[in-house]
Amino acid sequence: MAGETVKTSAVCLGVRRWSRTSHVVTWLTPEGKISTIAKGAERPKSFLLGQYDANYTCEIVYYARAKSGLHALRECSPLKFRESLRKDWRRLALMEYFRYLVAELAPSGPDAKAWMELLETGLDREEDNLVARMLEFEIAVLRLAGLSPSLTGCKAPESPFYIDTGSFTSPGMRQMPVSIEVASTLARPVLQKNLRLLLDAARVIGVYYSFHLDFPVDVRRNVLKLIANEKGNEHEND
Repeated sequence: MAGETVKTSAVCLGVRRWSRTSHVVTWLTPEGKISTIAKGAERPKSFLLGQYDANYTCEIVYYARAKSGLHALRECSPLKFRESLRKDWRRLALMEYFRYLVAELAPSGPDAKAWMELLETGLDREEDNLVARMLEFEIAVLRLAGLSPSLTGCKAPESPFYIDTGSFTSPGMRQMPVSIEVASTLARPVLQKNLRLLLDAARVIGVYYSFHLDFPVDVRRNVLKLIANEKGNEHEND
């Protein structure tokens, strides 16, 4: 692919400064994560000015370079701005977490297309129950990563969930007690309105993530704390 000009759709994962007027822009494309140099993007007459930002879906054209891994961004046209995210800082924080997860785990090659579709779906949905959305997204990420837990088989009022096997029915060395209500929440988080049950389910997934993935738990903990304090998620007495 080096030496070729490539045209593709892409989700902007992040932007960082490269020089006084230039940026490095990281994208998720249907073929995987790439980084491009947007030279002179902050110049007043630049054709790239205002054409990209985190959470945008864009159509981009870049010149592929093999040696540096930083490709030259030639064209960029925004397809989705997702401006509503700018009005809700808790939702914006959750979307940053979604982008972080995908950037860390999405593969290169054709399999990246499913990850891009998942990320776009996560960015586009506007439900108020952010903790449920977080759980739904995390479980979908595990499925794409080939680490999907088996969330059926919890029959007793409280059953052991085996973290190493990801199952209620396949015994393992490490386990944690999970109630039927929490197991049901894990199976269909978007249907749950009770914040306490959602947070208990989030604890299970957090332990599962930390066991199976090299994952900084403090990032997740901070995001969860932010979104759980949103008024729209205060359903503890439902």
